[in-house]
Amino acid sequence: MKVILTSDVAKLGKSGELKDVTDGFARNFLIPQRLAVPAAGGAYRAWQHDIANREEKRQRERSEAEIAANRIGSTTLTMGVKVGEGGKLYGSITAQDIADALGRRGITVDRHKVELDQPLKSLGTYKVAVKVYAGMTPEVTVVVEPKG
Repeated sequence: MKVILTSDVAKLGKSGELKDVTDGFARNFLIPQRLAVPAAGGAYRAWQHDIANREEKRQRERSEAEIAANRIGSTTLTMGVKVGEGGKLYGSITAQDIADALGRRGITVDRHKVELDQPLKSLGTYKVAVKVYAGMTPEVTVVVEPKG
């Protein structure tokens, strides 16, 4: 019997997959537990339509991510900060500060996507990677200079 999984099932598959299972397994376990629905009639057509929509959405997200990656790669952020003795900063520049600065430039980025191991605590020019999409991590240039 062909079924469409509505939830992830261990050793069988992930939600949304079409699987061919024995009739007893489908009738006695998967369908009563609401882990699957029979792949017949309207459910099968809806599944095919859903797959087409997912692929279209994935393509749209990828194209938007490529545009954002190009904008991030060509962006230079200049951060003016208070400086103490020996070029040490009062405070530091964190991933949140970089995400906010990108947001002011019209590039919306979650702070968790900014790959910054340690906050920036001294003057200089840094390359900071930003995860935009799977396999796309452009680098934004961050220039830390004294304010004033």
